[in-house]
Amino acid sequence: MAALIAFASVGALLIQPTVALAQSSMIDNILNSALPSSDTNDNNQSSQENSSSSSSSAVPLSTSLSCGQVIKQSVKLTANLDCKTDGILVGADGITIDLNGYTISGPGEKSSKVGIMFADNDGVTVQGPGTIKSFQAGALFSGGEDNKISRVTFTENEIAVFETGSKNIVIEDNLMFGNSIGVAAHSSTGSKLTTNLFKSNDLAGVTLVNSASNELSMNTIQGSVNGIFLDGQSTKNIVDSNNVLQNRGVDLNNGNGLPTNINDNVFGDNNCNTSVPDGLCLGR
Repeated sequence: MAALIAFASVGALLIQPTVALAQSSMIDNILNSALPSSDTNDNNQSSQENSSSSSSSAVPLSTSLSCGQVIKQSVKLTANLDCKTDGILVGADGITIDLNGYTISGPGEKSSKVGIMFADNDGVTVQGPGTIKSFQAGALFSGGEDNKISRVTFTENEIAVFETGSKNIVIEDNLMFGNSIGVAAHSSTGSKLTTNLFKSNDLAGVTLVNSASNELSMNTIQGSVNGIFLDGQSTKNIVDSNNVLQNRGVDLNNGNGLPTNINDNVFGDNNCNTSVPDGLCLGR
């Protein structure tokens, strides 16, 4: 039975590295075009650029934002954003973006648009409650380190949260449902995914491609082809104390059945029913 389950899921799994690589090319194009060196938003923010670094991380300023705006100081949304373009572009380190219960909506999951884009930024926090929906990537971390996103609902995105070349990202207490993939990491290290709820994300709850030393703990993942998928090039990751149940293919998948001693991934105390290879679920 386990062999049949693994075989049935291989086709969907093989798509995932391709998705990640295609998304990486999309990221390069977006970053080249979506961070203008000067525009109306930059002019509006000129006084913020001249402020000290300590002011950029002050209590978020309640303000009206525009789609595609480059944010260079801590802000708190005061209204929903319904975007035909990218949503918010992070333009400074050490700031906080408070969604304040509002929604950032995009033009659809096939639109190549991003809800919140981090372009090599460090120490930035995005916090809810709030919703990010209908983008190709709800949140995109391209480079950067020590960023955090918490208490946000992601829905109807192709990838809810996508990391590429990032370090030490904290993703906690989020709700991700109705996306193609909940969290995807490509060539990223040191991230911590904790106490998130993933439901009905089509391909996977979490998928790691060529990513190392990440930690997934105390998450609940249901209703995907694969609950957690680590490809063969993802090494030294820790997958511990997660509830990964009622997925359509495999709950836990290490490299389509690669023995864990080959890529040094550690699976412990996970409540699940199926895994490839066998033996990754608690008591099974």
